[in-house]
Amino acid sequence: QTGEIPPQADQFSGFIFKIQANMDPSHRDCVAFMRICSGKFERDMTVKHPRTGKTLRLSHAHKLFAKERETSNEGFAGDIIGFSSNQGVLGIGDTVCTGKSLQFEAVPKFPPELFASLRNPNPSKYKQFTKGIQQLAQEGAIQVFHLYDGGGQKGNMVLAAVGQLQFEVIQHRLKSEYTVDTVLDPLPEYTHARWLKEQDLEGLEWITNARRAEDDTGRPMVMFRGEWSMNYMMEKNPDVEFLTVAPN
Repeated sequence: QTGEIPPQADQFSGFIFKIQANMDPSHRDCVAFMRICSGKFERDMTVKHPRTGKTLRLSHAHKLFAKERETSNEGFAGDIIGFSSNQGVLGIGDTVCTGKSLQFEAVPKFPPELFASLRNPNPSKYKQFTKGIQQLAQEGAIQVFHLYDGGGQKGNMVLAAVGQLQFEVIQHRLKSEYTVDTVLDPLPEYTHARWLKEQDLEGLEWITNARRAEDDTGRPMVMFRGEWSMNYMMEKNPDVEFLTVAPN
């Protein structure tokens, strides 16, 4: 359920407000920063992750100040705890809790305006390239979509951004932090993207200049070649809501 919980409540709840990739280049670690909203945090505690329905163990908890880390064994409402998030399960805006499931309002994700493919010309750097894209997307530095092919199979990766600078930052960080040189190929034919609710996929009437896609959390999307195409598809599907903010 969605709702409010007072900080003095016994039930533990926390909100993931930031994810930082590659904080320790020696280990390629990804740290999730959580603000405790209620209850008491204890290291290695098991919590619910309502967005995915999974159960997580909050291990390797730290309090961080600049490059210094101090192991955190407990915490209370208002405290900020950082812990390893290398599996890519957690996202910015996620809630974790014990007891009855609850979910705070997520940080909104808006549709991008620029699209490009990013290539790694060096096969020996495949692992670093894949890891870098995964962690930087988890951090929120870029959005990652996957286009579906004509056979309905998920295929090519597409990077999506609000401004050109995001692409330049990603390429710079991949080179400086992951030692990967990349080639960026703009996709100017795509101009708009909208999210869909899962139930609206069935029976959706497609048009030629629209492609099915999904974002990095598996939420369905449509990418359009031009504003006219987007408006035309909306007219052909009057009962479908094309979302400008990603659904929770």
